[in-house]
This record gives sequence, structure tokens and C-alpha cells, in this order.
Amino acid sequence: MRMNEFEQNLLFAAVTLMLVTTLVVFVVQYVRGRGRGDDD
Repeated sequence: MRMNEFEQNLLFAAVTLMLVTTLVVFVVQYVRGRGRGDDD
């Protein structure tokens, strides 16, 4: 069964959003943890 263009774009957007969100959370936690260590 072949997905139409709209479904493909929706799937791509969902996957991209999930990856970007995960990456942002990881970076924020890393920077926050490192900054906290440098301040003290």
C-alpha cells in the first residue's frame, strides 16, 4: 500500500519534530548541568 504525498509529509514532519525535540532536550540538560558546575 502506497502512502500519498500528504501522509508522507505528515510522517516526515512527525519524525523530524520528535528528533528535534529529543535533541533540544538533551542539549539543554547538558548545557544546564555544565553551567551549574562552572558557576560553583
